[in-house]
Amino acid sequence: MERYLIVYRGSTVDETEGPQHDPQRWAAWFDSLGAALVERGGLAHSSVEVPSRLRGPKLNSASLSGYSVISAADFNEAVRLAEACPIFDEKGSVEIARIVGPLA
Repeated sequence: MERYLIVYRGSTVDETEGPQHDPQRWAAWFDSLGAALVERGGLAHSSVEVPSRLRGPKLNSASLSGYSVISAADFNEAVRLAEACPIFDEKGSVEIARIVGPLA
C-alpha cells in the first residue's frame, strides 16, 4: 500500500456563494474510508499563494482548504476513494499526490 496526499481546494463555506461546510457529511466520508484513512488532516482558511521569494503573497481562486492522507494500492484506487469526498458538494476540488518519502 502507498500513501497519498489529498489536498482540498476552493471549498465554499459562505452561504451566499453556495452550500455550507457539513461536518457530519465529512465525518461519514472519513468513516467510509476505514483503514485507508491514515490521517484526517485538517481544514484551512484564508490561504495565499507565494509564487517566489521576490513576489508577495496573492489570493488564489483555487485556494487550499485542507488536506488528508490515505493509503491505497495505486493511484486509481486513491482517485476512487477521493471521488466520494464532500468537497465536490461544496464547489471545491481535490488534488492527489503519491507520498514518496520524507523530505531530506
